[in-house]
Amino acid sequence: MIIRCTELFVTFRMDFLMRRGFFYFALLAALTSGCGRTTTGEHEFARGLAEYKDGKYDKAAVDFERALSSMRTNALALNFLGVCRLQQGETDAGLRDLQNAVRLDPTYIPARYNLALAQLERGQGPDAVANLRQVVQSSAAPADSYYQLGLAYMRVSAWAQAEEALKHHLQGNPNPAATLNCLGIVAARKRDFVAAKHWFEQCIAAEPGFATAYLNLANVENQQLGLKKEALAHYETYIDLFSKTQPREDVRVAMLQVRQELATTKKQAARAPEPTPAPTPAPPAPKPVTPPPPVAAPKPAPPAPAMIVTATVVSATPPAPPPPPPPVRKVRTSIAARSLKPGNRSKALVLFNNAFSLQRQDKVADAISEYTKAVATDPSFPKAYYNLAIAYGSIGQTERAMDNYELALMADPNYVDARFNYALLLQSQGFTDDAIAQYKKILAANPDDASTHLSLGGLYARDRATYAEARDHYQSFLKLAPNSPLARDIRRWLDQNP
Repeated sequence: MIIRCTELFVTFRMDFLMRRGFFYFALLAALTSGCGRTTTGEHEFARGLAEYKDGKYDKAAVDFERALSSMRTNALALNFLGVCRLQQGETDAGLRDLQNAVRLDPTYIPARYNLALAQLERGQGPDAVANLRQVVQSSAAPADSYYQLGLAYMRVSAWAQAEEALKHHLQGNPNPAATLNCLGIVAARKRDFVAAKHWFEQCIAAEPGFATAYLNLANVENQQLGLKKEALAHYETYIDLFSKTQPREDVRVAMLQVRQELATTKKQAARAPEPTPAPTPAPPAPKPVTPPPPVAAPKPAPPAPAMIVTATVVSATPPAPPPPPPPVRKVRTSIAARSLKPGNRSKALVLFNNAFSLQRQDKVADAISEYTKAVATDPSFPKAYYNLAIAYGSIGQTERAMDNYELALMADPNYVDARFNYALLLQSQGFTDDAIAQYKKILAANPDDASTHLSLGGLYARDRATYAEARDHYQSFLKLAPNSPLARDIRRWLDQNP
């Protein structure tokens, strides 16, 4: 299945292959060779596996269900059943089977990996991050696990972690175009447009027919780097690649605007008189460029850059400008601590499952209503608060999302996934000090969490007054991940900031 994401960086797009369920372990010889005595469940399972390999997912699902009637505690069968249902479009049932497989055997990597891909496809970035972080730590992880983890981090705007995961995947796969395109999007999100241009060009070199890389490259050249001629050529190539289909109209408009600007500049140069030598004037204030709208429903656009205003010089020696005011540090006011007493968990589970099903159908308002009933029925239900936070976050209600992450942590202070996702959300909303506090709590429980050291290092490295803390966390990260793709950049930063 090809998933097209257009909301990750204004007008930038990414195409990637979402694999579902093509990862599984070899079966025991007894299930396939016919040696020894097999049970009815094992026979049905073996037949389902053969049908699964032939792509007959509907028939395979029936056999796996029959196998489970006598093998109720078989995580392997639940994994295959979940994948078959996903392949048939039965998303809720497939997710439920995969979750049951993971619940039954938390160490069973195929089920956790397939569950994470399904969650990523449904836009549930935080859940996908939590599962893929566990997958990549296993020696049985699939080859593209770090790539999928990078996509999940991109979904939650954790750009440093996304870059780390994508570059890690790139080590074993030198020229996968989709990974290079993603790295370009990450660089653009970090406002390193020169690096973004480099990655998009690498993507095109690896796969000349990768259309979205031409579009992304043209947008960077046109909107951020001012390379109009290059942008025009790449817009034209993008449209040529879609000559047999209907290209995006906004791309045609952007291309025509660039072409007109170039023509106007050429006419002005032809008519211009011989210039008189004069002092170089101050550069004009940049004109804001309105990017073409994304195809899919866009996420809230990033804040527009402040307009630069050129002041008029009154005297030859202007007075020294006043020192800039100290930056305002945003601090989140946490909700009041409360005692979350256990309630009727059985009834709350019914409401929770209803809410979960609604959430997977993108009926977010109805899901929020059911999750709210679940936590009212059992105020000590941490997973319900966690899913409620994700639901609120998906519709942009970040304050309510943060409140429910806090409630999840009150219900279970050791809920690492909730704390990590809460820290990511705080970081994305500018609550740097609060994010640091949450990351520190993760490290207090697990000092060897490399990605948390990386996050803290990046946050501290933004302020010269906290470079010492940045160094400590970057050095800890290098000890835990000495072969990381970011290791060279981090060592260079350490050398430049002793």
